[in-house]
Amino acid sequence: MAFEEACRMVGECCLMFALSGQEISRERVALWLGRVQEEAVDAIGEPNDALQLAIERLKGR
Repeated sequence: MAFEEACRMVGECCLMFALSGQEISRERVALWLGRVQEEAVDAIGEPNDALQLAIERLKGR
């Protein structure tokens, strides 16, 4: 389940950048998702597993 959710989040992020005419790169998507992860930790007190998986895969880990 976490993998599918991670893919959905990456896809939504890429669509957001594409719709606004911005450059899409692995680094940029990982950075944006990292910011979302920080907000998730602030809101619920722990990292989101799907976000963490997406960030790690984008960074090649």
